Amino acid sequence: MNKRRIIIYIILVIFFTLFNFYFRPIKGNPLVNSTYRKSKEYINDLYKSDEMFKKSLLKDDTYYIYDEIISASLNSKTKVKIKCSEDCQNDFMNSYYAVYLDHPELISFVGIGYYNISNNYIEYENYGNIDQFRTFFGTRRIDRELDIIRGETKNMTDKEKIIYVYDYVASHNYDRLFTFSKSNQSAYSFFTGGKSVCAGFAKASQLIFQYIGINSYLVLSTNHMWNYVEYEGKYYVFDATMGASLNDKNSSRFYDGLGETTIKSTIGKYSNLYPKIETTKLKDIFKL
Repeated sequence: MNKRRIIIYIILVIFFTLFNFYFRPIKGNPLVNSTYRKSKEYINDLYKSDEMFKKSLLKDDTYYIYDEIISASLNSKTKVKIKCSEDCQNDFMNSYYAVYLDHPELISFVGIGYYNISNNYIEYENYGNIDQFRTFFGTRRIDRELDIIRGETKNMTDKEKIIYVYDYVASHNYDRLFTFSKSNQSAYSFFTGGKSVCAGFAKASQLIFQYIGINSYLVLSTNHMWNYVEYEGKYYVFDATMGASLNDKNSSRFYDGLGETTIKSTIGKYSNLYPKIETTKLKDIFKL
């Protein structure tokens, strides 16, 4: 009898775990509707992308490079070969960065290990590509976590929401042991593993902000990633990696990420594509 009860208990635990993390009904992202799901921009329900960087950085006849990078990631291709034009290097790198900035919901894409360009072909390797099984269940789990966050923030002011997101993201561990790991460069590592690095923190923040109705952008530099966030019609630096790196909310510098970045630069790639960024720190405006 005891053995039978243990088996029933284990089955119930598994059932409720699967239900809560993966199959619990939710409202989902309020911006992702049936029309968007039929568009070329759609990848999953985590995020609605306007593909601003694709449209701003690429010529129409090079969109296929961008699209192929996404397709290869979604189909778990490790090695990829794409035909390109005379300006292969520039077209490929802009496509790569545009995917990174346009689609934080593409949790299977963590970066490119190496690439080679010859005879008008690009050959590159997706490193740490998350397989389709983990992508499917990871997406469902993130969706449900975002739904919980939206519920917790629904009655908050924009100021309270921004502080909430900063606290929430910074409460996760910075992956100091595997800073350059293949597996910690997306929102997948953040939500499912509880730790990440700047790319995972910034992408997670971007997903959360859209879910709870705060406008924001992803920002990429040579060796860092963060966000710009809108507050009362103006945009400010938001870098939760700062708080996660300190890992101490009582530190006088914990909220410095609401105004500066861990690399002490607030300007990333493609600065001309963003709205004007205020130099006043949200930390000071919020009196934190």
